[in-house]
Amino acid sequence: MRTRSFAAALVAALLAASLAACTPGSGAASSAATPPASPATAAVSSPGDDPEQTGSAPPATPAPGYPFALAGLPRIDGSTANIPLISLVTQRLTGVPATIADNAVKTTGTPQAYQNLVNQSTDLLLVYEADTETKRLIAESGTKLEYHPIGRDALVFFTNSSNPVKSLTTAQYKDIYTGKLTNWKQVGGKKAPIIGYQRPEASGSQALFRKYVVGDAKLAKAPADRISGEMGEIIDGVASYANSGNALGYSVYYYLANMYAVDGIKMLGVGGVQPTKETLADGSYPYTNDFFAVIRANEPADSPARKVLAWLLSADGSKAVADAGYVPAK
Repeated sequence: MRTRSFAAALVAALLAASLAACTPGSGAASSAATPPASPATAAVSSPGDDPEQTGSAPPATPAPGYPFALAGLPRIDGSTANIPLISLVTQRLTGVPATIADNAVKTTGTPQAYQNLVNQSTDLLLVYEADTETKRLIAESGTKLEYHPIGRDALVFFTNSSNPVKSLTTAQYKDIYTGKLTNWKQVGGKKAPIIGYQRPEASGSQALFRKYVVGDAKLAKAPADRISGEMGEIIDGVASYANSGNALGYSVYYYLANMYAVDGIKMLGVGGVQPTKETLADGSYPYTNDFFAVIRANEPADSPARKVLAWLLSADGSKAVADAGYVPAK
């Protein structure tokens, strides 16, 4: 893992020099290396300039004070839960409004994003940790990747808000999903069957579920309608299951708290520790895990992907992570 001193060196070498050179009329490297903190205050576009509305191509040159034009950014892919961050990074580096940045974000999800990076159909990932099978495929490909932690998220379990249970232990979560515990009464709740929803094996949240809770253990067989391919599906399923509090599911904290908040859902603790931004930041919540900026190790030093990586590892990049609502990596 690279350190912040490494990041500072990259920023000094790449952003202060290389990025400044690509800003038209730039006589001050510092303005190119440090984009304004709030692109919305820089009038670089108007609704009439939106390529989606006019059919015109995005500008090929950077707006004043910004290191990249939208068309000059590296191809960025990543995890569903990192979509808001990718959009904000796009805004901070190009100065385009949020609506244009949102439209520019194209992600394929954690496992496919890694595959796209290996296949060279994308250049930079903002992404969660890969599952074991994806890691194996990356190793077999012979492609070397660089992983740089930029933020922290966590695996969280959740249930219907009517369920009186507030927290379980790791052993209890494991026993539920391997079929040893089948009734909420066994874990301090009402007498009712536990309906456990699952995610596909290749998903980012499943990778964390395997890492922190069940390992390689065989899971209890779940009906097909309780294995949710989309992150929102598992939340909707748990929230509405039979209009009761019997269901249990898992996701990542940021997605559940910020991207897909649903009435009738509550997060459960682990050993009495509730998942919050504070417990993720101080590491007291036990399922806290970094997410990463990832590039190919052979990426040229002056490539757009390297330049964006340098910015992400700078103080400005860390601020973007925090401003998007995530917990920055330490």
